[in-house]
Amino acid sequence: MTKTIQATDKDIERFMAKVDILPNGCWFWNGGRSRGKGNKKWYGSFSVNGVTIRAHRFSCEVLGEMPPLPDGHDRSHTCDFSLCVNPEHVVYLPKEENQEQRLRRIRCRSSSLEESF
Repeated sequence: MTKTIQATDKDIERFMAKVDILPNGCWFWNGGRSRGKGNKKWYGSFSVNGVTIRAHRFSCEVLGEMPPLPDGHDRSHTCDFSLCVNPEHVVYLPKEENQEQRLRRIRCRSSSLEESF
């Protein structure tokens, strides 16, 4: 299990200054970004207490008051938008289930592309 994030009101204010709330409910991250491990997607990055973490992790644990990510789990965006930091759009899933959902989305996109030709 990861360490709990200790954030101040200034950290939260600094974080929210980098967020645009979209009409669909996603919170679009306008701050720093980096690629996910073994992934081509970009994710938000945010520094707090001298440590850079994923922006959606900060949002979940600080704004959404979710517990730290349990061992063997991933954070999964229910909106399928990796730059969304709305804590209501992120759930904790076992790694295997998250991978299955990811592969399902890829297959679904591939079949939609094939149907359009």
